[in-house]
Amino acid sequence: MAMTGKEMVAAAQQAVPKMPQAELKTQLDTGAHVVVLDVREREERTNNGYIAQATWVARGFIEGRVEETIPDKQTPIVTH
Repeated sequence: MAMTGKEMVAAAQQAVPKMPQAELKTQLDTGAHVVVLDVREREERTNNGYIAQATWVARGFIEGRVEETIPDKQTPIVTH
């Protein structure tokens, strides 16, 4: 039986590791090799602020731009 949309989201949330905000801040402050991708839409980013070190790639463009944005496949990526 196929999963519902809700079940797919729940499964994805279980599979993707989470990073506490404080840990990300520590990594960014210490110059750790991590890329923060802000995948929100422009309006959401404008209205709600952003992480200064983040690279903005709206959700609908990730697949087409991720390799040029982050060429090293070993680079840890945090999405926001």
